[in-house]
Amino acid sequence: MKKVLVIGTGSIAQKHINILNSLNYSVYVYSETNDKFFKKNLKTHQLTNLNKLNNFEFAILANKTSDHLKILKILINQSIHIYCEKPIFYKKFNYQKIKDQIKKNKIVFHNGYQLRNDTKIKYITKKLKKFKIKSFQVSVGHDFQKWRKAGVHKNSYFSDTKMGGGVIFELVHEINLINLLFGKIKKISTIKSNSKNFNCEDVAISIVETENNIIGSLYQDMFSKTFFRSIRIVTNKIFFEIDLVKNLIIENNKIKNFKNINKQTDLLRKNILLFKKRIAKKDHSLDDYNIALFDLDTCIKMHNAK
Repeated sequence: MKKVLVIGTGSIAQKHINILNSLNYSVYVYSETNDKFFKKNLKTHQLTNLNKLNNFEFAILANKTSDHLKILKILINQSIHIYCEKPIFYKKFNYQKIKDQIKKNKIVFHNGYQLRNDTKIKYITKKLKKFKIKSFQVSVGHDFQKWRKAGVHKNSYFSDTKMGGGVIFELVHEINLINLLFGKIKKISTIKSNSKNFNCEDVAISIVETENNIIGSLYQDMFSKTFFRSIRIVTNKIFFEIDLVKNLIIENNKIKNFKNINKQTDLLRKNILLFKKRIAKKDHSLDDYNIALFDLDTCIKMHNAK
């Protein structure tokens, strides 16, 4: 049975662990803080250090964002293929040095942007090639206090900007989708509100212009009472509305429903299988790494906006 390593024991890490177990992997987990996890999850093996990792097929980096870079360097030094949950980090680092090491050690680096595998996103990506896009509205709202099983506390990393938390970094998926669908973000102007209960931004509203001269808006809400995730697109002929929660697309009032195969675990599984294919093909493309850095730089600009 092949061995894989998961870094972290939070909600997203646990989803990865369950998927890897279903794929008949021997799952090893490394956590610096959560010993209780291993008493409740007997199928996983606890790894107490990261000294010798040459027997692992790959590692999934799913710990708190502020620790990503530290663990990333350890994995790269041991030439381990890396699946990195987003965002890659929460502040600038020596991008080129890490890139050169990934290339030198022939590491497959893969992003955790599973929404790119959603059938609606794939459908609209192809569809938009037939039209001239005039503008877009991207909106997302989560209630992190419900979404996170253990709740949100003042010392939770995802509710503290000093540890890579807050609405901009936590909901980076939408930034990635804008770059995918409309071209790379060229200009962005952001207004934010700070949470009264946590040390982070809880709502961010941005005006965006992409390299394709398309303008649009982005709304991110971290403590919304309802979960929503949608993209509205105005083209020269058709108005599209993609509802990623209701699993449908509206094209000029005509509703196109999609099969319910776009749950988070389904999309994560697809992304892991894509990662495995890249490893098998020895696909050492650095595209995913470059995408992660572009999104990170955009998040930093939004976070630093006055």
